[in-house]
Amino acid sequence: MQVNPEKTKLLAQLPPNQATQVANAQISDHPVESVDNFTYLGSILSRTVTSEKNIENWIKAAHSAYGRLAHRVFTNHGLTMHTKIMVFRSVVLSTLLYVCETWTLYKRDVKRLESFLHIHWMDCITNNEVLSRAALPSVEATILQHRLRWVGHVGQMEPSRLPKIILFGELAHGKRPRGAPKRRYKDQLKLSLTQAGIPPTDWEDMAQDRSVWRQAVKSGVEGFETHRRERDKQRSEERKAKATQPQPPSTLPCDSCPRLFRHRLGLLSHIRHRHGGTS
Repeated sequence: MQVNPEKTKLLAQLPPNQATQVANAQISDHPVESVDNFTYLGSILSRTVTSEKNIENWIKAAHSAYGRLAHRVFTNHGLTMHTKIMVFRSVVLSTLLYVCETWTLYKRDVKRLESFLHIHWMDCITNNEVLSRAALPSVEATILQHRLRWVGHVGQMEPSRLPKIILFGELAHGKRPRGAPKRRYKDQLKLSLTQAGIPPTDWEDMAQDRSVWRQAVKSGVEGFETHRRERDKQRSEERKAKATQPQPPSTLPCDSCPRLFRHRLGLLSHIRHRHGGTS
C-alpha cells in the first residue's frame, strides 16, 4: 500500500486528563501534521468524540443547497406546494441529515437541527403546525427512523463484518473516568430503542426478520412522533394558561425613579442596568 505523506494527517484520541500534544510522526522522512479535526468521506472526525462539527458542516451545506434552489423552486409561484416539499425533502433535508444514523446527539444538537427551518415566534405559527401542513415528520423522528433502520441492517450482517464488530465491540482494558462521561453510540441506541417502544434486550432477535423489524421501526417512530406532538401541545397550553393567570401586584419601588416591580430580581436588574448601582 502506497501512502501519500503530504495528504496524511494524524488524529490521536488520547485518554482523559492527558496532554493534547502528540509526538511528531514521519512517513519516509516526511513529517505528518497532527490535527484536531479530519474530514473523511464527508464526515468530520474530531478528538471531542461528538457530532457538533458534523452538525455545523451539514447545516451550512443544507443552507447552501436551499439558497441555490430558493429562486428557481421555493419562491417560484409556478410550482405547487407539493413539488416544493418533495424537492425540500430530497435535496435540502437529505443534505442536512446526511449519515445522521451514525451521530451521537444531545438535546442541544437536536434543537440546532430543528431550528434550521427558522420559524420565529413573530410568524405566529408553531413548528408542529408547519410540519402538519407539509406532511413531514420532525427532524428528531427522522433521525430516529434512520438510526433504527441502519442498526437493523448491521444486526443482519455476518459476525465477521467490520460494522458489526465495531458496534458490538468492547474495550479489553481501561475504565471510564468519574463524573458524567461522553455519551456513547450504544447509549444513544438504547435511548432510541426505548423511544420507539422496542425492548433493548430483544432488538437483535427482532432484526433478524426484516419484515418484523421494518414494522416495529415504522410503528415505533409513528408512536414517538405522536407522543412528541402531544407533549409539545400540552406544554404550549400550560404556558398559555400560566400567562393568563393574574400577576401579583407591583409593590417594590425603585429609589431613583417612580417605577414599581413585582419581584426583587427585576428590581435589582433595573438598578444595575439603568442606574448603574447595586442594592
